Amino acid sequence: MPQFDVLVIGGGASGLRAAIAAKRAGASVAVLSKVHPLRTNSALSPGGLNAPLGGDDSAEKFAQDIRSAGDGLCDTEAVNILAADAAREVIWLERVGVPFNRDADGRIDRRALGSSSVHRAAYADDRTGHMVLHVLHEQFQREDIPCFSEWFVTSLIQDGGACTGAVALGHRSGQLETFAAGAVVIATGGATQLYRPCTSAVGTTGDGLMLAYDLGVGLVDLEMVQFHPTVYSADRTALVSEAALSEGAQLVNESGDAVVDAAGLSRAQLAAEVHKAGQNGGGPVSLDLRPVADLASRFPGALEVVKSMAGIDATKDAVPVQPVAHRPMGGIETNAAGETSVAGLYAVGECAHNGLNGAGRLPGNTLTEAVVFGKRVGEAAAAHAKSAGAREAAGSAARDNERLAEITSGGSSGDTLGTIHRELGELMSANLGVTRTDAGLAEAQDKIRALQQRHAALRVNNKSRIYNYALAGHIELGNLLKLAEATALAARGRAESRGAHLRSDHPEKDDSNWKAHTVVRSQDGSPKLDTRPVSA
Repeated sequence: MPQFDVLVIGGGASGLRAAIAAKRAGASVAVLSKVHPLRTNSALSPGGLNAPLGGDDSAEKFAQDIRSAGDGLCDTEAVNILAADAAREVIWLERVGVPFNRDADGRIDRRALGSSSVHRAAYADDRTGHMVLHVLHEQFQREDIPCFSEWFVTSLIQDGGACTGAVALGHRSGQLETFAAGAVVIATGGATQLYRPCTSAVGTTGDGLMLAYDLGVGLVDLEMVQFHPTVYSADRTALVSEAALSEGAQLVNESGDAVVDAAGLSRAQLAAEVHKAGQNGGGPVSLDLRPVADLASRFPGALEVVKSMAGIDATKDAVPVQPVAHRPMGGIETNAAGETSVAGLYAVGECAHNGLNGAGRLPGNTLTEAVVFGKRVGEAAAAHAKSAGAREAAGSAARDNERLAEITSGGSSGDTLGTIHRELGELMSANLGVTRTDAGLAEAQDKIRALQQRHAALRVNNKSRIYNYALAGHIELGNLLKLAEATALAARGRAESRGAHLRSDHPEKDDSNWKAHTVVRSQDGSPKLDTRPVSA
């Protein structure tokens, strides 16, 4: 049985940063990742990462912008930590190799993203996430940390109220293995694959959220899902960073007339305006990149992606865009150190809710959050593991073996994983999209339960466990369906409009009743909704 002080589940930016920090704090560390770290969703963050580096900026101004985007639901401690630590972490990234663009004085250049009050986002062209992820992976390799790539975690182990490890399926071996640990960090990313279409990598299926949920940990503010306003979407999606809008790009109608003024709008407000403009009979909204100076050098990634995905030369033609599901703000309930309600279990990154983002993430904060809190959570997990001492993982893989055997038993129902996933994604986009209603949410709840029944009857014909991605896909889809049920419950419960949650039947913000976090927990196999106050 492999045993480590700290086991990190997830190999994206937050997971790698947590693993590096835990190792440098003196812990023995391993990473379990269902894909190679360089294939994780962190690479798909093009615009930049925020830090108060300029003379016109400060931690206090940064914190205020975060709170404004969060629309009343940010928890103060997490906001202050990010604002205070962001510059230090960005400078560390620069020193270990991230090739940030430079200004005329040779300093790290900064661009405007979203509703930030100043130019704050350090960037590497429009491939920032790709660059950051590769440099973090290099540093991770330098630390000689074991990486179990293409291992799918099937359950967490709990002993005496504490999390003491995990059970995972190795795709190459086809075997279940138990990993013992003094502390476990979930860094598995979000669950944007709930939606069709979406901007996220195929692996963002909420696995980590469900691992914690099944241990009784609460999931907070699941209704807060961010939609990116400038995405080409047909058969495949092509995201263009909002930074283009601050550098001259325009949102236009079929006649080429500007339809939305992006200045000062939060991402949620901009998505709502683009959605409304596309619904008012004026035809599709397009992003005209041609006014951007030095377009080819400023946004080479966007031009390449739009050309390959959409077949559009954006130097000559406008790109049809629409709001598309992008990133969650909700997640596993943690404090600012990443601790959950289960001793020894931590969470960080997009799968976690530490109170930073509230009802709307400030564009440019995703990577900053990953590295700032990745470091803090890695150090906290290492400290816990040292204080807890060596522990055996008391659980076994027997239950998980039975579960996998059941999935591969019997014949096919005629349904497919792809069909159910597509129907779920379309349902979520239609009923839990940019705008929502009580009737639509009630319909979604009924249809999600019907999809769950179809999924429960579905079997995987391939009985082998070696590189049986359909077997893992069955579990992923089950995770998404459970998460969809919990998300619809939270969205229906919040009878107001705030941040990314827009209810056309409750169009006003209601601070008297809803300046609070929603919390969904599993009770007797069903999701139950509660609330808790925002931490001042």
